[in-house]
Amino acid sequence: MTNIGLGIGYLAAAVLYVAIPLGWLILVISCLYRLKARSLHPTTKAVWALTIAAVPFLGAIAFLIIKPAEEEPIRQE
Repeated sequence: MTNIGLGIGYLAAAVLYVAIPLGWLILVISCLYRLKARSLHPTTKAVWALTIAAVPFLGAIAFLIIKPAEEEPIRQE
């Protein structure tokens, strides 16, 4: 029999080449959906959206750890 060169290392690399970007995409979409549900200032939302999308994994993980609080309305006295 001849070995065609498809071993466990090749299979693992192929799975990782698909799993890592797919995991990042799911994480980004999840974080952007959660960001949309929060009532933050539009500038704050834009900065978070850019951070989540531009910095792979770390931006989304930072959003999940920090969990920006919803802004309280300013009371007029």
